[in-house]
Amino acid sequence: AGLGIAVLPSIPAEIPQCAGCSQHILDKFILKVLDRHWHSSCLKCADCQMQLADGWVNSAPLAACPCRRFGTKCTACQQGIPPTQVVRKAQDFVYHLHCFACIICSRQLATGDEFYLMEDGRLVCKEDYETAKQNGRTSSSCFVMQG
Repeated sequence: AGLGIAVLPSIPAEIPQCAGCSQHILDKFILKVLDRHWHSSCLKCADCQMQLADGWVNSAPLAACPCRRFGTKCTACQQGIPPTQVVRKAQDFVYHLHCFACIICSRQLATGDEFYLMEDGRLVCKEDYETAKQNGRTSSSCFVMQG
């Protein structure tokens, strides 16, 4: 019996390379984020270095990062909003529940409350807007009535 030499084929081109370490990904799972492939251990936040593969929530790994650099931010406080947290929305603006409040009286606005939305995303309850309008301190052109 003779000795045979086995020639191993080179790694096929269809096996993706990891954007983090440039090695071919031979794992059971291949992560694809921002149109790039990653090993689960290589997908990390550029700011805090947390491995994001362990924190996938609602298929949004970048929103699961504790530093919240890439996730949704509250219009009022500019802090990150975890994907599992209940929010309030006004047009294209998103708020924590406790941040969805009048900038004048600080009263938290609830479903059904009438308020004015300023162009920069600040909120004013109807009562404070009407008072400011009577005192000539506001222009109705910078508000949108919500209800």
